[in-house]
Amino acid sequence: MINVLPEVGYASAVIALYLIVSWQPYRPQHAGAGEGALTVWHLIAHVEAERRQRERGGRHRLREPVQRSTSDAFEPPPQELQRRVLEGLRRL
Repeated sequence: MINVLPEVGYASAVIALYLIVSWQPYRPQHAGAGEGALTVWHLIAHVEAERRQRERGGRHRLREPVQRSTSDAFEPPPQELQRRVLEGLRRL
């Protein structure tokens, strides 16, 4: 029995060393937010600012809507182009 004692001590030391080296207490870690990152408080402030802007009336609300000229109206593509595109789609 005494002859086995050094081997048991060696095995215990190896196991203890392994546990010491591999043991890492559980601590949740995260990367830093960094410069320019949004936090919850930034987002809340942004939403509140948008809400206040919608609720308050300003001079821009008193202006008349801008009338667009008829030259800006949408013009459909020529019939020939539409026909070629339709034929190409049918070939697919």
